[in-house]
Amino acid sequence: MSTQPNLMAHQESDEAPQKQQPGPTRYARFGAFLADLERAELYQNGQRVKVQAKLFQALVLLLRRAGDVVTREEVRRQLWPETFLTSLDANVNTTINKLRQVLDDSPELPLYIETVPRRGYSFVAAVEFSDVRSQVVLEVPNQRSASEPLANGIGLVWSGKSFYVFARVISLLFGGMILGALLTFVWFFSQAKYRRASNGASISMSAAWECSPLVGLSGENHFNPRM
Repeated sequence: MSTQPNLMAHQESDEAPQKQQPGPTRYARFGAFLADLERAELYQNGQRVKVQAKLFQALVLLLRRAGDVVTREEVRRQLWPETFLTSLDANVNTTINKLRQVLDDSPELPLYIETVPRRGYSFVAAVEFSDVRSQVVLEVPNQRSASEPLANGIGLVWSGKSFYVFARVISLLFGGMILGALLTFVWFFSQAKYRRASNGASISMSAAWECSPLVGLSGENHFNPRM
């Protein structure tokens, strides 16, 4: 009676690692990235990304254990299996930090690699494995092509709106220049007219003063009755 539950528990424990460990596949896709596990190459949106060998090994380990906690000791055994230096713990941290830089990830707001305090690391993004490259690669271009019409439509709307604003600004500037020229012309014309009026008034006053009979009262040629 007691052997059957133990056998079932043993079978469940054997099946658990099989669910966590995916079968041998060549390609792994996560987010905008594609990892070629056979050639040790990493691509982002179809463009190859330079990545060091140790960083790629750490990435493969995390991808194979996506969702699980990978301890620092496991990373050390995977990357440096024949080295037993105590300073390797710092090397593990450096390797994970550099891998985050390659993936444009952040330890504060992780998209791919999350730090589990006092335990290790966990790959939190969804991973899709495939043996056929085209089945994985074609998903990214399809998403981009689906968004291109919307982007083009937005671009056309903004281009038309920008042209309208540009034409409106040009018309306002041109109208302002014409108005400024007219105001300047009117101002110069009024100033010239004012000067002419002022000069005419001065000449009239001077002529009237010279013709006045009182002009000679204070001069040397005033009327002398003795002569």
